[in-house]
Amino acid sequence: MKRTFLFLLMVQSLVSVWAQENIDRSLSRHDFLYAGESRQQRMFIVKGGQVTWEYQNPQGRGEISDAVLLTDGNVLIAHQYGIAEVTQQGQTVWKYAAPEGTEIHTIQPIGRKYVLFVQNGNPAKVVVMAIPECKVEYEFEVPASSSVHGQFRNARLTTRGTLLLAHMGQGYVAEYSVQGNELTRWEMPSPWSVAEPEKDHLLFVGRGLVREIDRSGGLDDVTLEIKTADYGIKSPQKAVRLKNGNTIVNDWHNEWNENSVDTLNAPVQAVEIDKEGKMVWQLCAWRNPDLGPSTTIQPLDQAVNRDRLFFGHFNGVSKPKQMLGENVPVGEGRGIHPGRVAWVHAPGVATWDGLTGLWVEDRWNDQQKADAMITEAILQLTGAPTAKKGWQALFKHFNREHGKGARGYKKGETISVKLNLNNALTHRDTFELNSSPFVTLALVRSMVRDGGVRQQDIILCEPSRAITDSIYDKVHREFPQVRFIDNIGGDGREKCEYYPDMITYSQDNGKLARGLAKCIVDADYLINSSLLKTHVGPGVTLTSKNWYGATDISLFWRNNAHNNISQDKRNGKPTYKTFVDWMAHKDLGQKTLLFLLDGTYGSRHVNGKPSPKWQKPPFNNEWCCSIIVSQDEVACDAVGMDLLIKEWPEFESLSYCDEYLLEAASLPNPPSGTAYVQDGKPLDKPLGLMEHSDSNGNYTKLELIYKKIE
Repeated sequence: MKRTFLFLLMVQSLVSVWAQENIDRSLSRHDFLYAGESRQQRMFIVKGGQVTWEYQNPQGRGEISDAVLLTDGNVLIAHQYGIAEVTQQGQTVWKYAAPEGTEIHTIQPIGRKYVLFVQNGNPAKVVVMAIPECKVEYEFEVPASSSVHGQFRNARLTTRGTLLLAHMGQGYVAEYSVQGNELTRWEMPSPWSVAEPEKDHLLFVGRGLVREIDRSGGLDDVTLEIKTADYGIKSPQKAVRLKNGNTIVNDWHNEWNENSVDTLNAPVQAVEIDKEGKMVWQLCAWRNPDLGPSTTIQPLDQAVNRDRLFFGHFNGVSKPKQMLGENVPVGEGRGIHPGRVAWVHAPGVATWDGLTGLWVEDRWNDQQKADAMITEAILQLTGAPTAKKGWQALFKHFNREHGKGARGYKKGETISVKLNLNNALTHRDTFELNSSPFVTLALVRSMVRDGGVRQQDIILCEPSRAITDSIYDKVHREFPQVRFIDNIGGDGREKCEYYPDMITYSQDNGKLARGLAKCIVDADYLINSSLLKTHVGPGVTLTSKNWYGATDISLFWRNNAHNNISQDKRNGKPTYKTFVDWMAHKDLGQKTLLFLLDGTYGSRHVNGKPSPKWQKPPFNNEWCCSIIVSQDEVACDAVGMDLLIKEWPEFESLSYCDEYLLEAASLPNPPSGTAYVQDGKPLDKPLGLMEHSDSNGNYTKLELIYKKIE
């Protein structure tokens, strides 16, 4: 199983730990906010080894379970029977009492207008409350154990705008969307707390254990594991990742069930463990000053910027900035019905639970529905009464546009299907998202059975990566004469060969690949079967980005140039875009019979497993379960882009991601002023129709046909 790097921080005996030399025991090593569950509801700020601020909760009832220092200097506290925001001048900005029979042990800010807290009770709830008026704006119930006090202690918002909640009483950590849907679950013994120390990493603290994982690999991808007993810690509650890479873990002392603390032989309150597993600091301050039991330690240089935290649409980005506004069509549509895009949605075609096995397994996918999706897509796109007549219409239109007369496919003409297996370096299946074997088989079935295409005239190719076993086995078993061509060859696949210097870019594009796969150049027709997902570079990776995999790039992406692919995400300044040259190339975009976006799963990330499930209507916490097809590459990508923007508006790379589409649709006068040229001739007309939908998903000129298959 995938493991990025694994530290097993285990020391054989406590003696060896306590005997370590050079352990710093000074109070001055770190500046921090400190609070703990104790008989006295106190908080402290320690700077330079001195207590510079102390707070005593005037209510005096309950215990401080959570405290969050904000960048404006204020502190949010959850003290079992209520929550509050206080200043370092001792003022209470606002306070809220927990309803009778409930408890509140954790709190998070959401911008300046809201806070989020978890209300232990029957039922237990996640609550978003407006401040300072303390008005509950939104809430949803979450599963919980029957014991109110033992339900929850800690919850944290993520950089994705989701909520991580430690189900202490049920033995797992769950991630929730703002709609209240559980997105992911990780088992953990009595989890007290959870944090996101860095993007895509999660840090859990449970009974006797601290564990960090890379969320893309789940519990199989452990990057840190600390058995706290090896460091003399009996009751770990929270863990903090320092900027130097070390980890602080606290140790809580129960004042209600244990004898009073012997200050001359007191237990530690926190330890710092370095990346090699050595304890480098101990905090033990029970007199002069007496900090009391430890529940929360927050370094002052990790104060939380409340403006950056959001929960879904609460303080979230409503929509990233784009080059083009809503319902402002640019360009000219292409296809039998110019600018038509067919979106087929089949709930249940993909049902992977996100944890068990691989998403490509038969038990998680419905082949019959995948077949129906392809058939329906051909019908809706062409307007034909049958799939057979639909394929005929596609071939006739293509050949007429290419000066071959209004004729259909002829035996001996080859159709290459460019798949998207960007996450496959070997033939072995992994959990990472690639082209669906079910959609691929459905496409081949339709071409052969409805389109009348001979098996031996079909090539499934991925010139820059490997075609995985699930695709090869599924298609080859039924259609043994279909050819498979990929970057590495073997196991029934042919190794790809390339023609050099097939691409002339409109501007100096540095070391960007210029060769093209022979299976692409020599084909009579192409089908671009790409994926529906975001990308940290250009914002989206759809049909136009898929052409990069047809060039003679290296199997290992770090060896490849990526010139003029990403947009100016900060200011949106128009510049030359490589995608336009690929879209206009006679052996790429202009040779394509059909553009297809495979969104059976869809993903918020370019790498890793499909994740998360889609929350917005019409998906409602299911996988996207969709395919999008068109004869117009610009329009096809525009619809896919709008779906991604609507689902994950907070994704930072989506800003101005439509630049390449606007460039292509604005020819011959693109916003960048680039003189795009192919075969020595200036491009003098648009490459398709670009339009963003309005907030309701409606277009004015682009024709989107939505079809749901129950």
